[in-house]
Amino acid sequence: MILLVLFLLGLIVGSFLNVLIWRLNNEKAPKFWQGRSICPKCKHQLNWQDNIPLLSFVLLNGKCRYCHKKISWQYPIVEIITAISFLTVNPYLIIILCCLIVIFFSDLIYGLIPDEIVLILGVLGILGKFGNVVWGLAAGGIFYLIYFLTKGRGIGFGDVKLAAVMGLLLGWPKILVALYSAFVLGGIVAIFLLLLKRKRFGETIALGPFLCIGVILSLSWLW
Repeated sequence: MILLVLFLLGLIVGSFLNVLIWRLNNEKAPKFWQGRSICPKCKHQLNWQDNIPLLSFVLLNGKCRYCHKKISWQYPIVEIITAISFLTVNPYLIIILCCLIVIFFSDLIYGLIPDEIVLILGVLGILGKFGNVVWGLAAGGIFYLIYFLTKGRGIGFGDVKLAAVMGLLLGWPKILVALYSAFVLGGIVAIFLLLLKRKRFGETIALGPFLCIGVILSLSWLW
C-alpha cells in the first residue's frame, strides 16, 4: 500500500515537473503558478479528466482531446521516471532528483537550463552542506574557461552555472566522478550521432542531460 501511494505521488509530482519544463522554457507560456494546465499546441484549457498523470495520456491515445495533435512522449516518460524515483531513491535526495529531471529535459528539448532550477540546487548545496564553495568555484571556473576559449560554441553559459552548482552539491571526489561520467557518456552519444548522420562534425549536443546523469551516477556510487 505504501509503495502504491509513493508511486501515485511520484506521478503527480512528475506531472508538475512537466509543467515546469514547458513553462520555464517558453516566454509566451504562463508562469508555472498561473492558471490551469493548457495544451501547448492549441492553448485550450484542460479539464481535470485530461490532466490525470499517465492515465489521461493512455485514455486519449496520446492526443489532445481538442486539437487532436499528438502529445509529446515527454509527459508520460517524466511521470514514470519520477514515480519510479519515489520508490527507489532516498527521500533526502528526491528534491535534487526532481531538479535534475527538469534540467535534463529542458536542455534536451529546448537547449536551455532554467536559472530557477539551478538556483534551487545551489541553495540545497549550501544548506545541505553536500560539498563546498571551493569545488563549486573550481568546477564553474573550469567550465567558464572552456566557455570563454570557445566563445560559447563548446558549451553554453547554462552549463557553466550548472557545473558550479554541481561542485557545491557534490564536493570532492564526487564532482570528478560526475564530470568524468558526463564527458564520457556525451562523447559516446556524439560518436553514435555522427555515425547515424544525425549530427555533423562541428555541431554541438546538449551537455546538460549528461551532467545530470553524471550527478546521479556520482551520488549512486559514492553517497
